[in-house]
Amino acid sequence: MAGAARLMQAIRIRDTTQPFDRLVRFNWPGQFLVTFAGMLVSFLIAGFWFPYWRIVDMDFILVYNSLLLNAHLPQEFFDHPGYLPILLLSYWLRALHAIGLISVDSFSGVPPIGDLSAFGAAWTPATQAGRVLSLLTAMALVAAFMYLLRALVRDWRIAGFGGFLLAFSGGLAMEMRIIRTELLSAGLFMIALLMLLIAAKRGERPWRPAIVGIASLLITLGMQSKVQEFFLICALPILMLPFGPDAPAKADAQVDFWRSRKAWAEVAAAALVAAFGAYLASDILRLGFADTNHSGVTLGIGAATYWSLLAGWLALGMAAYCVVWRVAALEAAAAALAAVAGCMIGLLALYARFHPENVIVVFHPLETMFAWAAASDPRLSTGSSLLSPARLQFLMDAIAGVIARRTFFLHSSPRPTVFLEWFVIAATVIAARRRQWRLVGCVAALMFTDWAVDLLDMGRRLQLGYFLYTDPLAIIAAALLIAGLKDLQQHRWTYPVGVALVASTIVVSQAEPIKHVLRTDSPQVLCEEAYLLYYPRLGRPPFCPPPRQSQQSSAAKAALQLQ
Repeated sequence: MAGAARLMQAIRIRDTTQPFDRLVRFNWPGQFLVTFAGMLVSFLIAGFWFPYWRIVDMDFILVYNSLLLNAHLPQEFFDHPGYLPILLLSYWLRALHAIGLISVDSFSGVPPIGDLSAFGAAWTPATQAGRVLSLLTAMALVAAFMYLLRALVRDWRIAGFGGFLLAFSGGLAMEMRIIRTELLSAGLFMIALLMLLIAAKRGERPWRPAIVGIASLLITLGMQSKVQEFFLICALPILMLPFGPDAPAKADAQVDFWRSRKAWAEVAAAALVAAFGAYLASDILRLGFADTNHSGVTLGIGAATYWSLLAGWLALGMAAYCVVWRVAALEAAAAALAAVAGCMIGLLALYARFHPENVIVVFHPLETMFAWAAASDPRLSTGSSLLSPARLQFLMDAIAGVIARRTFFLHSSPRPTVFLEWFVIAATVIAARRRQWRLVGCVAALMFTDWAVDLLDMGRRLQLGYFLYTDPLAIIAAALLIAGLKDLQQHRWTYPVGVALVASTIVVSQAEPIKHVLRTDSPQVLCEEAYLLYYPRLGRPPFCPPPRQSQQSSAAKAALQLQ
């Protein structure tokens, strides 16, 4: 009884009559408990109990590779490259095996796939363990998002509401119950972005370059999960430029630090860490910038060239930011060196279970993504010019597709954040009419990045997993508008619109999980020829037809099914 009383106290309903406050019914701890409880219930209803073969791409493939690592065998999946999720899952399986929660944590202990009953009894707990890890990762990302969003907008109510919208966004609502590589990739980037935005709004502080270094480390780790993060990295100068200090800096010890002799010590320390990190990662850098690449696709420009261009673009963006917001030269130098240091330290994670293919994929993201996009839409591989008729047609179709998805009615999807974007557009118009140009600039940078990245992801038909890369941008934009237009919190339409948004978010986000519950697949989904290539050590399941009989039907599905 005492425990129940403490729980009720933690989630107590707030007594308020204000429209926006009525939407946020619980206190700050209660926001976490209620959001996580909703995620857990949804996970148990649809996700945890899926058969191990239900999500071949990627549950089955990532569990297989994690079991290989625990058997001291090399990783076999390098598509984009999936390295960090596979590595973490292998550690997770070993930990659960050590405490007796699963019986098999290594490929050497898996029964032959020919004994389907024994094989399923070993593989199912490993798959369920991976799904639990996805849920825990999603909860950790939502918690970090809420805390950082609160620090950004300085309003816990807005942060709690934003955390709920993220937890039940289309991408996260599905990926918290299966094993996918976008979860870590997008999550790490969004944590890094929020850290950078908070540091920007705080103004000059002695610790700001350290935040830049940590953000660089997280972004580098995200690239080791999935290289689609590359597009967001390219957008960083645009995302950061409108975000400056909330108020003019006052003369105090923290601000004066970067104009004193003490700052030289921090610059020197950052340079030393960057140089030492580059030395430790030198072998990875040499291999990554080699002429070879995993996909076999050539773009007419080598990885060393476009990474150099990106580095120059990021440096230019940092310089522009320092000029616009009058950042001290020593702080700018320390931040640039910290970014290099964070990147180099992040690359060292590739040594944990080193395989050259992981390095090559991380350093050749454009070739990798283009290869998969061309497999999904042959028009991208037609013609030698960027402006070939087929590619122009693809571009126009992609633009129309992004616009249609924003209407929801012309192209529906399990993405409730589209409804939030409608609010963002309307609220931005209000901010513009009030000449709150700085707020408009911040929101515009977030939303144009959102739409531009979605446009690029149309090369893979904007799959559900890619929503995770851009939905948080819309949520951050909405949070900034609610915080900046405080009178909207008291508007008479705030409560009914908010209730409609909450209801539609819950309903639409659960569409894809429920669809998977209602599927009537059988283990024969493992027989697809395109899938069999991803787990060669298992052998061909006994219920699969001979290769010649299944090859014709499988080839038509390969490009659409594989990730």
